[in-house]
Amino acid sequence: MTEFKYSLDKSSKKFICPSCGKRRLVRYINQISNEYHNEAFGRCDRETNCGYQNIPKQNECIAIVNIEKINIIPDFIEPTLVKQSLKKYCNNNFVKFLHNHFSKEEVENCISKYNIGTSKHWEGATVFWQINQTQKVHTGKIILFNEITGKRVKIPFPHINWVHKKINQDKFNLMQCLFGLHLLKTTIAMPLQYNCNTIAIVESEKTAIIMSLFIPEYKWMATGSKQNLKLQLLEPIKKENIVVYPDKGEFEDWNKKVIELQKQGFKIKCSSIVEKSEFETGADLADIYFAIKKDASKKTLEIVLSDTEKKIQRLSKINPSIISLIETFDLIDEKGNGIRIV
Repeated sequence: MTEFKYSLDKSSKKFICPSCGKRRLVRYINQISNEYHNEAFGRCDRETNCGYQNIPKQNECIAIVNIEKINIIPDFIEPTLVKQSLKKYCNNNFVKFLHNHFSKEEVENCISKYNIGTSKHWEGATVFWQINQTQKVHTGKIILFNEITGKRVKIPFPHINWVHKKINQDKFNLMQCLFGLHLLKTTIAMPLQYNCNTIAIVESEKTAIIMSLFIPEYKWMATGSKQNLKLQLLEPIKKENIVVYPDKGEFEDWNKKVIELQKQGFKIKCSSIVEKSEFETGADLADIYFAIKKDASKKTLEIVLSDTEKKIQRLSKINPSIISLIETFDLIDEKGNGIRIV
């Protein structure tokens, strides 16, 4: 079968049209790498017929012969490059962001667990290494984040690049794998209640790392893009229990793929927790958990205990029966106020 190298994205994702300014632009995607082409290339499908269309130049025909059934020999990155990146975390914006929300021990364990790297390609950039279950390095994605918000830097351009492109290796045959796939064969020492074999899959590497801190009992992995939820990448985990968490607005697309994977023997489910949330389109599971954490922290701060209540709190740790007495007899403090039990 013959197709063009670049074709319009068939998913439901839309971008801002450079002509009418509405989020109706369907961008062109590379059929080989599954990456979006230049952001200016696309077609506006606005109902009022904006008419904007910009087709990539040299959009030559290519032969597509069901790539998933071809035994392609992939190239790999030298493991020494991974080791060289495991430093200078004081300059790593993403690691700084993690330290703002989690303990030092949690962050350090996470860095080691996912081999989070630091890149000098951009000041403060992070490297997310794609390492498979046999510890071979497929590539590394370089991304620059804002250290305060944790969001990707997109101005004046999207700050995303690839290690295999930066090392100038001729004709590098890239075959991606799930981010976090190396965890499949590792035995992580953790409490008994965390010994769970469920693999949770999200879209972005950042979200997988953050969720591994919120819910450490799951093995968190990432597709790296919404197009990468496919047989080729999920084949190594076919025998595992899998739950996927699509971003807001992507549930329909991912759920269709999950149904097809179920027909092929996968034990996989698609969660609608993000889709049913009140967040805007594009939000992910980490956004929800950060909101829950912030709300819980706010409620805790709103409770200002009186001196008597503080004394009761301290005494109850020595003699818990004090709490029962207060609740049974509805005791009050010296000012006639009720005593709150926190």
